[in-house]
Amino acid sequence: MASLNSRTAVCVICLEKPKYRCPTCRVPYCSVTCFKKHKDDDASVADFLNSDEEEDRVSLQNLKNLGESATLRSLLLNPHLRQLMVNLDQGDNKAKLMRACMQEPLFVEFADCCLRIVEPCQRRDS
Repeated sequence: MASLNSRTAVCVICLEKPKYRCPTCRVPYCSVTCFKKHKDDDASVADFLNSDEEEDRVSLQNLKNLGESATLRSLLLNPHLRQLMVNLDQGDNKAKLMRACMQEPLFVEFADCCLRIVEPCQRRDS
C-alpha cells in the first residue's frame, strides 16, 4: 500500500482518515464501502464526461489540480466545512442551502480557492 500523508489526506467519500488508495486513480479511501461508492461515482463521472454538455464542465486537468491543492486539503480538514458540504450534498433545497453556505466565511474561502484553481484567469480579472 502506498503511504498516505495523514495530515492532509482524507477519504474521497466520507472525508475520514483514509487507510487505502484506489489502485486505478490513487485517490484515498477508508473502507470497502467507500471504495465501492467511489467506483460507482467514477462510472457516473465517466457518463457525465461523455455527455455533450461542455458549457459548465471542469477540465480533467483542473479536477486534478483541485485534488492536488494543499490549500483545499487544509481547508477540508476543518470539520465545520465538511459538515456544511455534507448538509449541502444531502439537502433537498440546494439553492437555499447554497445561499446559507455562502454566508459562512469558511465556505466562501473554500469556494474562492476552488475558483482560483478552476478559473485562474477569470478570477484575476475581477
